[in-house]
Amino acid sequence: MDLHLLENIVCIAEERSITRAAEKRFVTQSALNQQLQKLEEELGTPLFLRARSNWQPTPAGEAYLAAARQMLLLKKDAYARIADCAEKNSRHLTVGLIPERGVEMFTAVYPDFHRAFAHVQVEPVECHVTAMQRMITAGQLDLGLATLTPAQRDGNVYHVMAEEEILLAVPAGHPLAAGASADYRRASETDLSRFAQEPFVRIYQRSTLFSLTQSLFEQAGFTPRVLFSTASSVSTYRIVSLGLGCALLPATYAAADGSVVYFRLPQRPTWEVTLCSRKDGYLGKAAQHYLSLCRAYWADKARQ
Repeated sequence: MDLHLLENIVCIAEERSITRAAEKRFVTQSALNQQLQKLEEELGTPLFLRARSNWQPTPAGEAYLAAARQMLLLKKDAYARIADCAEKNSRHLTVGLIPERGVEMFTAVYPDFHRAFAHVQVEPVECHVTAMQRMITAGQLDLGLATLTPAQRDGNVYHVMAEEEILLAVPAGHPLAAGASADYRRASETDLSRFAQEPFVRIYQRSTLFSLTQSLFEQAGFTPRVLFSTASSVSTYRIVSLGLGCALLPATYAAADGSVVYFRLPQRPTWEVTLCSRKDGYLGKAAQHYLSLCRAYWADKARQ
């Protein structure tokens, strides 16, 4: 079985274009087309429905791709195991990073990782959690930092780094701010329904935080008046600090600079900060060391 051929066919499916797949695989389009035609002649059936820019697998193609992906994952795991047995650690580690906190964590742990595994090339990939979950499952990432609730987990493995509370953030000068605190650990509790008439900055719908905050608004019995939606918790904090609206904010972003004050909610809503890896996938020594550094990083933040 030609593993390069498997990789080429999977790439056509992922790119939905033989032209883009050829560019990504650094082969000519004619060579890739010949490979595909030869394979289809051997199988006696087409694997793709051809279109100018949207190639779709046929039922036979779906069956081939499922097997191809499994074989490529077996190859990936086997090579990692052999490298560890030979004490010749894998020279490549791909890690998924959610925006903002993922990059912050990576820059904190990478120097220690590099000192221990200087020969390992680390490829950070910044993406959102749902995309990261798909990439972990497909073997395109070794590890990924994901923030989500237990209900949002898929069949992958989730190594919990921290549990993070979701707070109500209010401008310090807000008329309803009495009892709130710039230090969220000392904040009093309030019912979200008190703020039903206030404008809110919301996290956008693709975020794993959206469904959690949506549930909180539903429990409070109102639909928030939304100033705008954003993918950035940093931007959310800044808008609240300017006095323009309120927000439901993860505790990591609850800065104590006096411009924003916080309430805790009666439900004590939380989500998890996790490192995700593929179910039944093999984590080599480099990946295990990166995971241990991430655990230490989040343990240190919890003590601060």
